[in-house]
Amino acid sequence: MTPLSIKKRFVLPAVLFIIAATSYQAAAAITVDLAALPASPQPVGTTISLTATATDSDPGTISFRFSAGPSPNLLIMMRDYSTTNTFQVAPAKYDGTFQIQVTARNNATQATAQASISFQLTSRLSGSSPVVSATANPLIALFSAPSCSLGSFMQVRFWRKGTVGNVDSTGWLPCVPPASMNFYVAGMRADSVYYMRSETVTGLKVVAGPTLAFQTGIPTVTFPPVTFPNPPGLQDSLANHVLLETPITVGYFPVAFDLSGYPIWYYQDPSGTTPLVTGPVAGGTILLLAVGTDLNGMYGPNAVLREIDLTGNVIHETNAARVSEQVVAMGQTSSCQLGSTQCVVGSFTHDAIRLKNGHTVVLAVAEKVFTDGTQGSSAANPVDIVGDMIIDLDTNWQVAWFWNSFDHLDVNRAAVLGETCRQGQGGCPPLFLGSLANDWLHGNSIDYVSDGSLVYSARHQDWVFKIDYNNGTGTGDVVWKLGKDGDFTINSSDPYPWFSHQHDVGFELNGTSVLSMFDNGNTRHSLFPTANSRGYVLNVDQTTMTATPMILTDLGVYSQALGSASLLLNGDYHFLAGIPVPIPGPYNQSIEVRPDGSIGMIAQVSNTIAYRSFRMLDLYKAPVN
Repeated sequence: MTPLSIKKRFVLPAVLFIIAATSYQAAAAITVDLAALPASPQPVGTTISLTATATDSDPGTISFRFSAGPSPNLLIMMRDYSTTNTFQVAPAKYDGTFQIQVTARNNATQATAQASISFQLTSRLSGSSPVVSATANPLIALFSAPSCSLGSFMQVRFWRKGTVGNVDSTGWLPCVPPASMNFYVAGMRADSVYYMRSETVTGLKVVAGPTLAFQTGIPTVTFPPVTFPNPPGLQDSLANHVLLETPITVGYFPVAFDLSGYPIWYYQDPSGTTPLVTGPVAGGTILLLAVGTDLNGMYGPNAVLREIDLTGNVIHETNAARVSEQVVAMGQTSSCQLGSTQCVVGSFTHDAIRLKNGHTVVLAVAEKVFTDGTQGSSAANPVDIVGDMIIDLDTNWQVAWFWNSFDHLDVNRAAVLGETCRQGQGGCPPLFLGSLANDWLHGNSIDYVSDGSLVYSARHQDWVFKIDYNNGTGTGDVVWKLGKDGDFTINSSDPYPWFSHQHDVGFELNGTSVLSMFDNGNTRHSLFPTANSRGYVLNVDQTTMTATPMILTDLGVYSQALGSASLLLNGDYHFLAGIPVPIPGPYNQSIEVRPDGSIGMIAQVSNTIAYRSFRMLDLYKAPVN
């Protein structure tokens, strides 16, 4: 099916629903209807449930795509084709009339049918005065303000009663008169009084609205305890006062704390499982990988890529099978079942990032069976090898570009420490072609570089690759390999200066010279058993092909897996040891390291191991890298 043509990006404002529904059939055999509860009209921010009902006289699995927008020609996909026929939404930015559309498709015949409805979202305002409303999350408020003039922008500033100077702000929204302005306010402690007010900027003039009070509620969930082996001090980056944790321990959920250890935000996935949060997006949304149902009705881990707002409402969602379908249409071969030899985008894995042009780049799994001697294979001994793909999704989450590691990397260079994956093994993707595979690359992060390239971290190669992405028009060729036995020499007298089994690799400010990462150090640890993980920062000279360590800090613990790294506002660095030893766990440590390599604040979260953590200015501003 041809992807939707979008002339401008529309951020879905509120909720959608039923006044009238009209069905349009592309093929007589298939029909679809769309219903919504509660009925229109409803106030901005109301949670509304959509249900699609389809019939088809032809055999085949029926999948559903849900889209919405301010008019029929400005629809944005919310969930791409999956067999789930229900969708729940409650975005809240502007009031007005919105169009919602479902497309039903027979996957076998490709026949489609559409049904559309209109839904009226009404203002929450009381006359011309702003109001603040509670939401389903006791730590989040919905602030509603009167409209502002076209060309102006508005945000909400908020602070806890009794505090001085600790003021946070939401992201800016453009004014769209006559619609009211609505903001989710998040980052507040439980059972506390907060003050909040709007600020409107028109040209160089800033106008503040009246101040309102809001009392937060008390969550019924259990948060993991936070302690500070090294408490935050004046030398630490106190401006980065939000610590966002992405636990992967069963029974826990993404959570944010302030630097006093108080929970100020959390998200529980509707599946009841623990999603893998890959990172926050500027403006107050979050990218994550989750358990879910795909195009073919299969339900599994990391099958779904999702973007949510701070209340957990889905903004965009797609699934691995739908992305695989598009990649196959662009020339790849795939059959994700036993007995086949190649499966592309079997699941998502490890990372998804938002680019400045609005595209979303996500890592996915590729799997291939070899019999030609590759990594010890033969006709009598086929070897299943797991690699990676990089998928570029446009602003409507349709595939715009892809990269397959099997087409560009040396598959004869096996994993440095010989890692393998068994079906169901922790840290491994679902296997489709066999029950045991060589875990060749184990890619775990991607980063955009200001010259239009991508940096890709292959943990099991102990290498970081620069890839010719060229802002979506590149060849995918490898520009260079950074790491031991790669293309760079390193200026260091350290006994083992190179990183190994690294996590969260990225250039500062999307630049081209200073590269930070969490150096797990597995290969170094195998040679020096008492070695710990390191906070690792390199100056990378791409002209002379030399690398010079700026920080090689022993973090005092060894974390064989997981981890993150980022630059802080004051020039310090934040590192996460996601599963450290030797202290009995489970627990994780977020560690601040100064430019001279000394260790500052350490925040320890008990009872959980964590994939990543982020030190943020607030929940609306993404980390520097």
